[in-house]
Amino acid sequence: MGGITKTKAALLVELNQPLEIVNLELPALCKGEVLVKVHSAGLCHTQLLEIKGENASGAHNPNLLGHEGSGIVCDVGETVRKVKKGDHVVLSWIKGSGANVCPKPLEQNGKLINRGPVTTFSEYTVVSENRVTPIQKTIPLKPAALLGCAVPTGMGMINNSAKVSPQDIVMVIGCGGIGINAIHGASLADAAKIIAVDVNEYKLREAKKFGATDVIDSTQENLEERVWDITEGDGVGVAIDTVGRRETMETAYELTNNHRGRTILCGVPNPPNMKINIDPFPLYYGKRLVGTGGGESDPDVDFSRYAELYSEGSLNLEEMITHEFKLAEINQGFNILKSGRCLRVVISME
Repeated sequence: MGGITKTKAALLVELNQPLEIVNLELPALCKGEVLVKVHSAGLCHTQLLEIKGENASGAHNPNLLGHEGSGIVCDVGETVRKVKKGDHVVLSWIKGSGANVCPKPLEQNGKLINRGPVTTFSEYTVVSENRVTPIQKTIPLKPAALLGCAVPTGMGMINNSAKVSPQDIVMVIGCGGIGINAIHGASLADAAKIIAVDVNEYKLREAKKFGATDVIDSTQENLEERVWDITEGDGVGVAIDTVGRRETMETAYELTNNHRGRTILCGVPNPPNMKINIDPFPLYYGKRLVGTGGGESDPDVDFSRYAELYSEGSLNLEEMITHEFKLAEINQGFNILKSGRCLRVVISME
C-alpha cells in the first residue's frame, strides 16, 4: 500500500551514545502494517537500558526506539481492519487485537536499521496492527500518548493484577511514570492508605498530588520500621516494585502481608539475569508474588476506559507530563529522565 515515506527519526547508532537525528525512507506497507504520523511519544526507563544494550534481549543497534505514543493513521497495509486512514490512535508495546508483524529492518548506507513491532521516536512510523488502538478524536493527542505504557501498566497493576479494594493498604516503590499511575490508580480505587517510597524528594512531593497518604524517603528513614508502623505490624495488602533492583523487589515482598498480600514486580530487572532471595513459605498461606507485563492490560478494552476517565476529569494526565521536548532535543529529555526530576517526559513531533 502507498509508496515511500520520508521521515526524521532519533536513531540509536552506538551504545552508550546520544541518539542521532537521521533522515530515513520508510518503504511501502506490507500486510498487517500501519503507517502513523506520530504526534507525541513518551520516554521510558526501558530505553535507558536499550541505549546501554542491557535490555533483556540484548543490543540491537542501530535501532529505532520508543514504545509509547499517539498519532494519526496515514495508511494501512493489506488485511488491516482495526484502524483506517484518519483515525487517532495510541501506540503501545502491549499487544491488542490484529495482525502481529515486525516491520523488516531498513537499509541505509550499507547498514541495516532494526525496528520492532512498534517504534515512536520519529515523525512517521510503521507499526504492527496489534500495537495500535483507536481512540476518540476528542482526546488530545499529547496526553493520549501516556495511554500506551505508563497508564495501562501503572493502573493495570491496581485494577487487573491486584484488584485493589477500599480495604487495601498499597505501597509503591519507585514513583516515576509507572509508579505515579499506580498511586493515582490506587487513589481512584479508594485504597485505605497509599504509601509512596522513593529516594527522590521531588517524586515524593509529586506522589502526594496523585493520592499518596504517606511518603517515605528510604535514604532518610528506615523503610521497614515506617511500614510496620503505618500498617500496625500487619504489612501491606499490595506492594508494587517499579524499580527492578534486587533489594527493592525483596523489600516489597518482605513488607507484604504473609497471608493475603500481593507483591507485584513491574520494574525491568537490572542488571539482567539477576536472582532474588525470598522466603517461599508464606506462599503456602496465601501470599502472592507475581510479575506483570503491562499490568495485564487489554488495549482493546482498557485504553478506551482510561480515555473515558480522562474525559470525565478523573484521570489527571496533564500533570504527569512534567517535561516536553522536540524530536531534535530528545537527548535532553533522556538527561532529565536520568536525573530523576520528572514523572513523564514527552517528545512532541508538532
